[in-house]
Amino acid sequence: MEVPESIVILTGGSGGIGREIVRSLVLSGFSVWNLDKVRPETPVLQETYREIDLAEPLFVLERSLTKIISEARQSGEIYGFVHCAGYGGPYHKITDVSLEEWQSIFRINVDAMYLLSKLLLPKFKESGFGRIVSIASSLSVVGSSLSVAYSSSKHALVGFVRSVADEWGEYGITANCVSPGYVDTSMGIQEDQVSGHKQQIISKTPVRRIAEPSEISRVVNFLMQKESGYITGANWTVDGGLTAI
Repeated sequence: MEVPESIVILTGGSGGIGREIVRSLVLSGFSVWNLDKVRPETPVLQETYREIDLAEPLFVLERSLTKIISEARQSGEIYGFVHCAGYGGPYHKITDVSLEEWQSIFRINVDAMYLLSKLLLPKFKESGFGRIVSIASSLSVVGSSLSVAYSSSKHALVGFVRSVADEWGEYGITANCVSPGYVDTSMGIQEDQVSGHKQQIISKTPVRRIAEPSEISRVVNFLMQKESGYITGANWTVDGGLTAI
C-alpha cells in the first residue's frame, strides 16, 4: 500500500529563511507546500508552490487558504504548518505608521497565523497529531523604537501560540515560536534604511556575528519532528544572546 505524503504547509517559503526551511524539511522527508507571493527562484524536489498574498482581506484570504489546504489533502496528510512569512514595514515612529501599513503588518504576521490555525487545528485533532511553528522575532521579547507595529505583531504571535498550545495540547498538537535575531537576509539587515545597521547589531550581540538562515531552519526542523512532542508553548530565541543580556 502506498504511504501518503507527510505535508508541511509553509508560508513565506521563497525568502531567505523560508528557503532554508524548505530545504531542511525536504531533507527530513517532508513534502512542503510553499505559500508565497513570490515564486522561488530554485524550487526543490518535493516542493509545491502556490501563489498567495497574505495581505488580502481576511474573507478573501480564508477562501484562498481553504482551497489550497483542500488541494494539499488530496495528495497526502498535512502533518503541520510553519508560518514564516513576515512583514516589518519601514523604520519610523508609530505616529508615522499609516493605517494601511499597520493593517498589512498584522494581516501578514498575525491574521494569516489565525486563519491557518482555525482551518488546520480541527484536522490535526482528528488525526491526534499536529505540529505548529511560527517564526516570530527577537522583538517578540523586547521592544524597539521605530519598529512598534512589527514588534507588537510579533508579541501577539507569541501570545497566540502559547494559548493554542494550552487549548489543543491534549490532542497531540504542539505549537511553538522561533524568534530569530538578526539574520543574513535582505529583510534581516536593512542597510538601505539604517546606515551601518549590520555593524551596530554585531557589536551588541554576544557572539559578535549575525545568523545564517540555516541556523534558524535547524531549530524549526527539530520542533516539527515527532520526537519534540513534549515541547510546546515555548518561544525559542535564536539571536546569539542578544535578548539575554
